[in-house]
Amino acid sequence: MLGDKVKSNQTMSNQFQFRTKYRKLRAYLFPISHAVPKHLQPNFRHLYADIGWYALLVGGALSFLTVYAARLGASTTQIGLINAMPAIVSLFISLPAGPWLKARPLNKAILMSAMGQRIFYLFMALLPWLFGESQQIWALIFFTLVMSIPGTVISIGFNVVFASGVPMRYRGMVAGRRNALSAIITVIATLIFGRILTVLPFPLGYQVVFAVGFIGAAMSAYHLSRVKAVVDPEDPLPLEILADTEPLVAISGRKLNNLFLRIRDRLQFETLKGPFGRSLLLLTFFHFVHYLSIPIFPVFFVDKIHISDQVISLGNAIFYLMMFVGSTQINKISGKIGNMRSVGLGIVLLGIYPTMLSFAKDATLYYAASFFGGFAWSIVNVTMINYLLEKVPSNKRTEHFAWFSLAINAAVLLGSTLGPIFGDILGITLALFIFGILRIIAGLAVFKWG
Repeated sequence: MLGDKVKSNQTMSNQFQFRTKYRKLRAYLFPISHAVPKHLQPNFRHLYADIGWYALLVGGALSFLTVYAARLGASTTQIGLINAMPAIVSLFISLPAGPWLKARPLNKAILMSAMGQRIFYLFMALLPWLFGESQQIWALIFFTLVMSIPGTVISIGFNVVFASGVPMRYRGMVAGRRNALSAIITVIATLIFGRILTVLPFPLGYQVVFAVGFIGAAMSAYHLSRVKAVVDPEDPLPLEILADTEPLVAISGRKLNNLFLRIRDRLQFETLKGPFGRSLLLLTFFHFVHYLSIPIFPVFFVDKIHISDQVISLGNAIFYLMMFVGSTQINKISGKIGNMRSVGLGIVLLGIYPTMLSFAKDATLYYAASFFGGFAWSIVNVTMINYLLEKVPSNKRTEHFAWFSLAINAAVLLGSTLGPIFGDILGITLALFIFGILRIIAGLAVFKWG
């Protein structure tokens, strides 16, 4: 009897210790915040569902698009074009996109734009049945060009949707949990898609990846369109939250039918002279040096260190797993050092990825670089928009983010174009090392002057 009692007490003690450790782990991964009011819960659920479905696209089509192009025989210049096409388009339509969004209901515009962009992932799944390998490369470049038109509208509109649908005090929590959810699903999807690409013959495996990615992208568009603007009594200037989502009815008693007149009346160049302009300049430099190395990675993986799709998928899984771990701690990090220093710190750490990768001879350093890169990107990805929102008046978000989209896409275009050129001149290995150092410099600049 005594022995049974001792065993029972021991069992209860073990269970208690297990529950305690479980609670500590859960508190670490998902820090508890104050209760969310009921009127905000539908928006949060749709934002979580949006990123969850979109993660299928990220873990599949987006992760393997340039790898697919590299396996078709694409050069670094052609892969650079795939990365640069969205930037080229955005340079021309970022500024008109702001007034266009303000002239119509935001949710409907977002849904139409998202579907117009994401239908092309279905077209990508059909490419091997229609064209030869060299023609497919140019078709992918053309697709990225066309789909970037509605994509630019989404990139501007989402920031407005997020700002108007999530009160300021919840943005860090929602953004962090979106990042965490995205990372979890992306890790699972990446591993599954990597296995599919290994089992199925080329290019059938990629067709499956693109088709599933389209389904996830379509569901993501639906949930994003369901996010509504809210008025929160605890937010400063709550009535101005709706300013970016109401249709533009009239200016000076009449509707503006001329698109260029709308742009002239709505853009405010003086905003670039204040704190927003300085932050925009620093982030533009970061995006330039960040995209110098992006077109080089797929060719480096396929032709330089000769790793398989399964290895690439495992590296992506490590990247997104660490992105999940980092995302769960964003509130703590930004709460201690602020959004500005968090962005700077994340960019500095992000410089480790290409620098470490430049020494790789096989998959070992690729895995290590993915480990550091995922954690770093989780910090940058969440805190960058929150950092910018601190610099933007709540009733002028569309105009500011139109400028943000214009500047960033100019940097992406320049980086994606010059990266392959420097890679050819310096060699891929040395170029990656230098590009990593430049990322570190960009992060230190944000940390000091942001």
